[in-house]
Order: sequence, then C-alpha cells, then structure tokens
Amino acid sequence: MRSWPVGSWKRVRARMASVTKGNRGRRRRREESSFAAVPAQVEHLESRKLLTVTFHGGALLPNVEAQAVYLGSDWKTSTALQSRAAATDQFLSTLVQSPYMDMLTNAGYNVGRGTASAGAVDNVALNKTTGITDSQIRSEIQSLINSGQLQAPDANRLYVVNVEPGVVVHNGSDASNTTFLGYHGAFAGKTASGAAIDIHYAVIPSPGAPNFTSASQGFSSDFAEVTSVTSHELAEAVTDPNVNYKTLGWYDDQLNGEIGDLTSLTTVMSGYTVQDVVNKNDQPISPASAPTPPPPAATLTAPQNVSVSALSTTSAQLSWGAVSGTQGYRIFQVNGSQSVLLGTVSATTTSVQINNLTPGAVASFKVQAYNSTATADSQVVSVTMPTALAAPIVTATATSSTSVALKWNSVPGVQGYRIYIWNGYRAVLLGTLGSSATSAQITGLSPNTRSYFLVEAFSGTAVADSAWVSAVTLAAAQPVYQFQPATGHHGSSKTDDWFLGR
Repeated sequence: MRSWPVGSWKRVRARMASVTKGNRGRRRRREESSFAAVPAQVEHLESRKLLTVTFHGGALLPNVEAQAVYLGSDWKTSTALQSRAAATDQFLSTLVQSPYMDMLTNAGYNVGRGTASAGAVDNVALNKTTGITDSQIRSEIQSLINSGQLQAPDANRLYVVNVEPGVVVHNGSDASNTTFLGYHGAFAGKTASGAAIDIHYAVIPSPGAPNFTSASQGFSSDFAEVTSVTSHELAEAVTDPNVNYKTLGWYDDQLNGEIGDLTSLTTVMSGYTVQDVVNKNDQPISPASAPTPPPPAATLTAPQNVSVSALSTTSAQLSWGAVSGTQGYRIFQVNGSQSVLLGTVSATTTSVQINNLTPGAVASFKVQAYNSTATADSQVVSVTMPTALAAPIVTATATSSTSVALKWNSVPGVQGYRIYIWNGYRAVLLGTLGSSATSAQITGLSPNTRSYFLVEAFSGTAVADSAWVSAVTLAAAQPVYQFQPATGHHGSSKTDDWFLGR
C-alpha cells in the first residue's frame, strides 16, 4: 500500500479508506482557524447534504501560470539533473494544457487550463547536512523575483520549487525525510517594484536518501514520483492556494483534506504518472475519465535565448531566437510589475535596437510571441546601462616600412571607433570602425618615420579618447643587385670581372 503525503503540508501515512473520526478531529483543529468563520458555498443545484468538498470563499488560480524553480547549484553542474529539469519543464507544460486540468473544470472547481514558462535555476549552494527550511525557500523565491529571474507574480502565478537531491526540506517540525513528499503554500511577498502581493508556491523535494526513496512510496522511478507529487500539489494549489495562510478555497471539512489528499490513486497520462483527485462528493476522478475537450487553441512556445547588451549609454540591442507559428513579437520594457509595450515587429525579426534609455540605470525587457489565439512571454532580461565611455588603451607596432598596426581593448557601450593621425599641426581623421573592431592597419606611411595615432571611442554624443601612441616605420629595404651572365659569355670588361669575381 502506497504511503502518501496528506494534508496541507502533506504528512506521509498509509491511505486507509476508514479514516478514524478522532484523526479527522485532530487535523481539523489544526486547520480550523483558517476557515471557521467563512461560510461554505456550493452551486445552486447541488445538494448540500451530499457535498463534502465545499468552497470556503478563498482565492483560486483559475488559469495557472506555472514556472519551475530549480533550487541548488547541482542543477547547474550535473548533466543528469539538467536532463531532469528539461523533462520537468516539459511535464509542467503538458500538465497545465491537458485533460488533467479539464478534470478539475468538469468537477466544478472553477479552474481550467493554464500556461507554463521555462524554469529558472537558483544557483545557490545548499547545505546537505542541515538542509533548507521553508522560510529560506520563501526568501529565495522573493530574491529571484526581485532580480527578474522569475516571471512576475500575479493572481495566477505558481512557482514549483524542485530542490536538488540530497537536501532535506524542513517546514516547522515536519521534514521531507520523515513526514512529507511535497507541499504547497502562500506568503505575503513583493513584486520586483515593491508592491505587496500574495506569492503561491509548491515544494518538491528530490526522492532518495536522505528523503524517502521512490520505491518505498510505490513509484516506478524517481521521475514518476516527481510528476505524481507535482500534479498532486498543482491540483491543490489551484483549488486551494492560500491554505494555512488565508481563507480556504475548496476543502473537505468532514475528511479534513484537500482534493488530492483524499485518494491515493494514480493514472498514467501522456506517459506521465499523475495523481488522481476527488470530486465534491469524495469520489476519485481521473484525467482518463475527463471528456475530450474541444481542440485547444494553437499554443506558442516562449522566445528563448533572449539577450540584451548596451550599445551606448542610452541604447541597447535586444535579441532572441525565432518562435515557430508566431505572427510577430511584442517588445516590452519591464519596470517592476509593470510592462510597457515599446513596439511590435514581424515574425522574421529577431533583434531590435532600443533607444532613449537612462545612463547608469538597469533596463529590463521581455519579448512576447503572439498569434491570433495565443501569446507566450520570454524571461525578463536586464542590462545596466553604462554611465560614460571608457577611453580605449591603444598600442602601435610598425609592421613594414610603410605600415603600422593599431590594437586596443573593447570598450563597453561603444557605438564605434574613430582613428586619427597627427600630421604635425592637427589630428586628421583616417576612418571610422564599428563597435566590434579592436584593431586597424594604417598603410601609406613614409619609411623610417615616427607617426602618432589616437583612437576615439564614441556613443551618440559621448566620446572617450585614447592617449596618443606612436611607432617608427621600418627603414626602406636596400635594393639587392644580382647578375647572371648569359651562357657562353666571356666578357673581359672590369664590370664583368667584378661581378664574376675575377
């Protein structure tokens, strides 16, 4: 018989059909402060006598926006974990656009399909001796939001935190190696701009020592446990996101549990092991039994490989990878929780220049792919705009009797470089090079002559000049005379004798 996490913080115990009334009472006393004063609500046509899972008036996540958070530096260094992260991202994307969500809709829980964004790695070193606490996890989520590494929190956002292997998660007196396989919750957080907002999250500890092994819980693999527990927590998070925090959503007062707590059945859906839930009468329901929904609207993947770099103190270059099926892209500047539309470009465009930025400020952007039925936002990327140009450091080396090679370092935020020569009484512009140039060859100089050069970095109206540098061209090569007498020649002149060594 499979052990399963039960309750809002998911205590592990065998799921017996005959839960004792005393156990329910103890569990309810722990939860009742969250909802005792909130009247239950049910649909008008349903019998109050039959219903046990009832609505308590709290928030829901009607169209969940899921994003995985991969907590721990091992996700960066382990190829096996990188593969798991990619598989988990794909699972989340499948789950929120699948019959699993239709099952919740059909059960009358007033939630439906959602979206998923690419996961983000929190490259933090975790202590595998002491583990990590729930309060530390909340702090990490908030830090990632502040830095723009996560999608902005909103009324549908759910962060699914996958903790690296070998780490025990502690939540109060409970722990992932003694009492739970996963949990979900909420806390009072902030947007990146500092506005107050409720942040919803779920925590999925990695199976295996020091935590419970997947085999001990009846799963065929570690990944099967991850997908099952993730689906369990997501189903409960969308229907009761503020458990143990604010007013409850859908909750069973009689059996004292959320919709995933009240059955231990699982189903294989699209190749993934997922957790069944219960309907309002505590009957198990499965995505396999959900009616076939109408064909979903065409979906888009979010733009990937998004990057931004400063071109000058006031302009930046934003680039991204092409998205299949898009009609175009919308470019947004992100200021905290606010996104300002800068413009729209065609489906064939994958790079834009953004002007009129503030020197010294952090500029943040995202790219939204769109078509007639769907949109998909990229991760937010940021760049700190330079406040002033640095002067290039230049070296000059003679390469022949008529040429000198100039070399210099790349200057951040530069638009290009101007090359000058000193003609004895003023600087003469020889030419202008692009921002990627770091060398130039000057030709047409006089032999054995010292020449002076200057490289000027420029960006808009800002300029920064190098020091004057000089080099002496090589001396002109002397001609080398050669003589080869014709065959049979026996000249007797002095000239002939001198060249022939006579």
